[in-house]
Amino acid sequence: MRAPSSSRGVPSRPVYAGKETTGKVKSLTRGQACGMISAADGDVFFHKADFKGEFFDLQVGDKVVFELLNDTISGKRAQNVRKAPSRAKAR
Repeated sequence: MRAPSSSRGVPSRPVYAGKETTGKVKSLTRGQACGMISAADGDVFFHKADFKGEFFDLQVGDKVVFELLNDTISGKRAQNVRKAPSRAKAR
């Protein structure tokens, strides 16, 4: 599915996948305030501005929930990223 284009051929808006997805933080680049999430659909980029919570508390391997954004210019990107709720272990 492609986003409608403006008169100059530039997409006028991104296309959302429309569902929440889960994944694990694959890598973090703190200096550039961004990272990659490993998800079922492949690796997805995210920026600190897209993370809901304290970015610097996030660690590689943390489980996260996010909305997948298919930006026609920059590719797949995660939006509204947040840590997945931790589940209590059964005894």
